Amino acid sequence: MSFFQSQTLGFLFNPARMVRRGVLSAGLVCFALLTTACGQNAPSGNINEREIALARLAAFESNDLLVLRPVSPSISVPAADFMSVHGAIATPALFKDHWTLFYIGYTFCPDVCPTELTALSGLLPKLQKSLPDVHWQIVFLSVDPDRDNPKRIADYVHYFNPDFLGITGSRAMIDKVTQPLKAGYRVSPHAPGDNIYEIDHDTAYRLISPEGKMVAILPSPHDPAAMDQALVQFFKEVVQ
Repeated sequence: MSFFQSQTLGFLFNPARMVRRGVLSAGLVCFALLTTACGQNAPSGNINEREIALARLAAFESNDLLVLRPVSPSISVPAADFMSVHGAIATPALFKDHWTLFYIGYTFCPDVCPTELTALSGLLPKLQKSLPDVHWQIVFLSVDPDRDNPKRIADYVHYFNPDFLGITGSRAMIDKVTQPLKAGYRVSPHAPGDNIYEIDHDTAYRLISPEGKMVAILPSPHDPAAMDQALVQFFKEVVQ
């Protein structure tokens, strides 16, 4: 294909790699970071109800920006309505009382989505062990609502982990959320009703706080052990 219908651009600071038929093309990023990290210990209490310390977020310096990149200032996820196999679900209620790793893709993806969901499946138990007080949630948003219905998405993500949550929605709702999060995707031109077409999409994981704010991005390639270490550091230094 030589041309794509752009559904969500905004790659200005998208650290993820776009995929096309399993080939990764680099997306570049530049975040303004301070050079000193704040090492204050988090107070006692329910970590899933704590707010992000904005000053700590701005000062946070990851050991490896290729693994985790803070987003400062954080970006609020807009209110939007989606569907899951369990029924209607909306943001920001979707994120309440959970720390969420948010990933976009589609079930017809030939190789990249299976690779990324396998990495998430390897990461989740590590995080549950390393950060046992955190309620983790993995959310997969299909950007292909014409072919992906909630049942198909649920069957797909549950193959990798039964705790994963799969959602989709109208094109307007998908774009309402993906655009401010710079989660880019492009759908190849196709006729109405055509079930054979390709989608390029962003491959980053986005860390969403219980307040419904994107506070960090984990770009690909994804190493579960490295991501686990980076998130432990993030929670130690940034979460109040």
